[in-house]
Amino acid sequence: MHVSADLVCGLQWGDEGKGKAVDYISKNYDVVARFNGGDNAGHTVVHQGSTYKFHVIPSGVLRGCLGVIGSGVVLNPSSLEEELRQLSGDEKIVISKRAHLILPSYKLLDQKLESLKGDKVGTTGRGIGPAYAFKAFRFGVRVGDLFQDGLEEKLSEIRRLVESLNVEWIQPDVNHWKEVLAPYVGDDYKVLHEAYLEGRRILFEAAQGVLLDLDFGTYPFVTSSYTFTNGVHAGSGFNAKELGDIIGVSKAYTTRVGNGAFPSEIFGETADHIREQGAEFGTTTGRPRRVGWLDLVALRYAVRVSGCNKVFLTKVDVLSGLDKVGLITSYEVDGQRYSDWFDFSQGALELVKPIVEWCNGWGSVLNEGKLNANLLAFMEAVEGAAGAKIQWVSYGPSDHETLCML
Repeated sequence: MHVSADLVCGLQWGDEGKGKAVDYISKNYDVVARFNGGDNAGHTVVHQGSTYKFHVIPSGVLRGCLGVIGSGVVLNPSSLEEELRQLSGDEKIVISKRAHLILPSYKLLDQKLESLKGDKVGTTGRGIGPAYAFKAFRFGVRVGDLFQDGLEEKLSEIRRLVESLNVEWIQPDVNHWKEVLAPYVGDDYKVLHEAYLEGRRILFEAAQGVLLDLDFGTYPFVTSSYTFTNGVHAGSGFNAKELGDIIGVSKAYTTRVGNGAFPSEIFGETADHIREQGAEFGTTTGRPRRVGWLDLVALRYAVRVSGCNKVFLTKVDVLSGLDKVGLITSYEVDGQRYSDWFDFSQGALELVKPIVEWCNGWGSVLNEGKLNANLLAFMEAVEGAAGAKIQWVSYGPSDHETLCML
């Protein structure tokens, strides 16, 4: 008998704690699959006392799951090799032969394109955008091409194009890449389809978040891939209609890296406190993240567009000790308030005035093993506005610092 597959995706601008959520939830699954993004995504996992920093390897491999890196991922073999060194070598990983490669010169092209923009996106400079662009141009090199005839001709075509843009060509170390990738190359569609037919439990792991989606995020300050339900089929070949639970991950506050409108952003001592307590510095870049109160208008939009029916709320401990905790419950535009409206275009978001409602703070997350009453009131307000049930609460980085709300 078939069982449905589930999805974990971010409900904000990324960095919500998806790595921890997937590590915690994946103990109930057999396969965990990534379907989008590249090594611009950083998932930090504290598992059995050890800290792991994954960029493309699915977090669930630490639980013994088969890890699948799907066709929609853009892969930097050098970055992957570094990640593999963190593992014991016994983990099971399949890399799609259709995943596109990030060539070394793509990073230089990424940096050059960013320098030409008047209003910079704040890209990580990892070559992610160019890799997806070359894929759309039909110039891309896929993992499977490393093991086929005609690779040198493909690389020569890309070299001519790159150099025509006055970007230095860096020859990829193809033989080394083949050595690194060969043990893992397979067909993601075939692996996932067979697992589904066998009744094995599948969990999809998204990179970034809904508000960074290429189409439904705050364009142009977005990533270069599809970051939630819309990316599952395109990035793995798995039929998205078979998805069961859509598990959305959200912090108890909001962060954003790079530029772009951020209605709930706060500054000063409280912002500094949250940033320090939450270690809000990028896993991939180390950049300090912008911080703000939890934006319920944006959260409701992310829940609706993704189809989220369960929420994994993270970092409630970071707000412990604050006398008051803010929630953005509506936007004011031209004197009118909207709580059920989120125009995700950059220009519209720059015009809104966020309306803050205050909740009583909580001194500690747990009192005699139960959630603090003020935290529970905060969570009820979030659930009511978002339209989805909070099923898990994370109050620390370790895997055991999680409460399942059954």
